[in-house]
Amino acid sequence: MNASRMIPLDVSKEIRALLPIWITCVAVVWAGGIDDQSGFLFRAGFLVSILGSATLGGLSIGHEYTNRTLSLMLTVPASRRRIFAIKAGVLLSMLLILALVAFSRLPAAPAGRLMEDTVVVGIVSVLGSAFLAPWLTIVCRNPLAGAVFSISIPPMFLLGSELLTLALFGVAGMKSPLAEHFKAEVLWGGILLVSAFGAFSSWRAFMNLEAVEGPQGDLWLPRWSGDAEPAASARVVYRPAHPVWQLVKKELHLQQLTFLVSGLYLCGWIAIVVIQRLGGREIDQPLVILTVVHGAIIALLSGSLASGEERHFGTLESQVLMPISMARQWAVKAGTVFGLCVALALLLPLVLGLSVPSPQPMRIGSGFALVVICLASVSLYVSSVCNSGLQALLLSLPVAMCFVVLFQAVRFSVAWVAHMSGLLPALSRDALEPGWESSLLGAILVMVLLRFALINHRSSDRAPARLWRQILWMTASMAFGISVALFVV
Repeated sequence: MNASRMIPLDVSKEIRALLPIWITCVAVVWAGGIDDQSGFLFRAGFLVSILGSATLGGLSIGHEYTNRTLSLMLTVPASRRRIFAIKAGVLLSMLLILALVAFSRLPAAPAGRLMEDTVVVGIVSVLGSAFLAPWLTIVCRNPLAGAVFSISIPPMFLLGSELLTLALFGVAGMKSPLAEHFKAEVLWGGILLVSAFGAFSSWRAFMNLEAVEGPQGDLWLPRWSGDAEPAASARVVYRPAHPVWQLVKKELHLQQLTFLVSGLYLCGWIAIVVIQRLGGREIDQPLVILTVVHGAIIALLSGSLASGEERHFGTLESQVLMPISMARQWAVKAGTVFGLCVALALLLPLVLGLSVPSPQPMRIGSGFALVVICLASVSLYVSSVCNSGLQALLLSLPVAMCFVVLFQAVRFSVAWVAHMSGLLPALSRDALEPGWESSLLGAILVMVLLRFALINHRSSDRAPARLWRQILWMTASMAFGISVALFVV
């Protein structure tokens, strides 16, 4: 008996749509339990467990938008109740297994004063991914927007429980057992209530789902005012503008979700500052966590949307035929990505930090800036070989982790060869630890990634042989930079 007879075709179709992402998330989360002494694998596994759960929830229904199969699904001779039950069953099964792996492999650790610990954050993220992400995906007609909104709603309840407890018990009673019990009741009561509402809304929205014509990958928010017909029928006046400015506006239009994430970050910052002003608490740790997560998401999201979304919208071919050199178009695209990273991930927290008095003001160091630029370069390269921004976003973080592992392996190999050949007298630990020369290696990697991303962006040929050649060139570039750092500098 083959697998097609054991598993119904409609069930196997949903499994195939989510299986690659689920396997990747499970593997990364499992690797997060390995003790690497630096905590990098734990942080990566914890972040992937949250982002992966939200992505699975958004793709449960969102893959119909991404693959443009929504109209085919709605014409299948099967009841919508059965289709929705299959989608919900597959999603819940995968989320439960992913959560079990995370709880068994990732140790419970503090995740910031306002987030209690990793167990609480993991549970609320799973609830939001299972019950809110499908409904938000249908409302926005975009799986990426559904995933982003489902991640942002649970932290609102975490902050809301703090504010409500502070308002009722005051500063002196915040640490009392009664206040802690009340805060937990507000948090879990609100999360369970909004999860139930999301589950009912998902079922109701799916029962009334329609295949609306238009771009399915763009962010679409429901209109609150019905007076849109006159604006749609109004005569549009086109004014000539500089072609570079038109390209910049096009790139900024692709980055709608990037601005949305920064808006949510600003709201979270304001909420934390309000709690600090009312309760007299130190807010350095939560703000640092919020800033680091925001910077990483901005870097990954801006690069992922740059090239992959053009393929998803089907506009890449027309862009290639424009009377502007592809190198110039790519310079505008890369400049927009890095400009957004600098403005939103670096300058925005810096300005907000200067506006809030603190005994230890938060500083944006050069190391954090280098990580943001490298993450943006990696996501931009991954986006150049993907068919959508969502696919690029899912692959960017695992690829970045692979680059870290590859960097360490090349560094150790070069140092070992130099030691065995007598060029390096002693194979000390200091020779293997990354120092200030990491900036040089990061600059080399960024230039190589941008060059290869341009080659992939302007060509429809994404054969595995080309990708392997590019990986070999990247490895050789790392080895060259490490050799320069070891022997010349």
